[in-house]
Amino acid sequence: MTRTIPGKPQLLAEVSETSAATLELRSGEVTFEVEPEGEVTAEQLGAVLRSTDGSASLAEISAKTGVAPDQLTTILLPAQIAGLLADRAEPAAEAPMAVLGSVEHVVNRLLEELVFDGPFWRAILDHPEQVEPHVYYGFGLENWFFLSRECEFDSAILAYPSSDAIRTMANDFYHEEHRHDDIVVRAFEGLGIARADLVSARPLSTTSGLIKLLSWWARTDPLFFIATIGILEGRLEQSEEEGATYDSFLRACGIAGIPAHFVEPMRQHAKVNAGHDHGSVSREFFAALPPLPAGTTARLVGKAHLFVEAYAEFFNGVLEYYGNAARPLVRTLSASTLITTAGVDDGRS
Repeated sequence: MTRTIPGKPQLLAEVSETSAATLELRSGEVTFEVEPEGEVTAEQLGAVLRSTDGSASLAEISAKTGVAPDQLTTILLPAQIAGLLADRAEPAAEAPMAVLGSVEHVVNRLLEELVFDGPFWRAILDHPEQVEPHVYYGFGLENWFFLSRECEFDSAILAYPSSDAIRTMANDFYHEEHRHDDIVVRAFEGLGIARADLVSARPLSTTSGLIKLLSWWARTDPLFFIATIGILEGRLEQSEEEGATYDSFLRACGIAGIPAHFVEPMRQHAKVNAGHDHGSVSREFFAALPPLPAGTTARLVGKAHLFVEAYAEFFNGVLEYYGNAARPLVRTLSASTLITTAGVDDGRS
């Protein structure tokens, strides 16, 4: 195993001379005797050990004592192995926006590969009129489940410990998101589905998986969770023709002839998100952060793959389950209360 000497080494021992050629290192009850080796003189050895006080870099110690860097390593390595060296160098820092940029670069590539080229979005984007209406309703339902459980993860960052600014922004975001599920729930009234039906229902396992994963990250790595918010909220596109905010799903609903009583509440929620510019929330959070410890980029990028895989499964799970119109639209614990849209006028005839 390769060992490296700390950038600004501090010797955790007292140095004293016992003879003209021998020095003694005392750490607690343990004493080490050291002697110069090779071309290093006893005077240089003593100068190196006394200069190793955490205030100077290896290059500065080398210049001060006249001992070459490779010889410094030879001298200090035994102390490193014995646990007698501490590193007093300031840890390298990473710019927060550069960290987020690296995460977004990886996530955007994975979104193209796993989400937008996945079964759900290919069907919605390429031939929306051929997609089973259940899929549109099911997508709305799973989004409602997600919104109604958003407090499970958003609330976890309200007490972000290292930044007053982040706590303030997190509280503002939480209040803006609060009760968004009340907007979306109105989309199902025309389908004969009441709030009570939704409250007693259960989401797909792929939806639950994404919710639990985000909840875990919000508690164990809140910085990574914050990096996902802008992606989850989405950057909505602007319609040049109508001057209003729409996203690809709502456009597909229009092409497929999904009734207005379902689409309009979904559109209203999209407009509320766009009005708060929630697609830029992650960038606003990261812009308020101080420099981050070295290794932050590697840690966050390392989690990006699992996040996008879970996000892709959320979408594809909708198509897989709701693509079969014979399956119940609302899945409750009691089989006798399962709700379907069979016989309901969906406005497409």
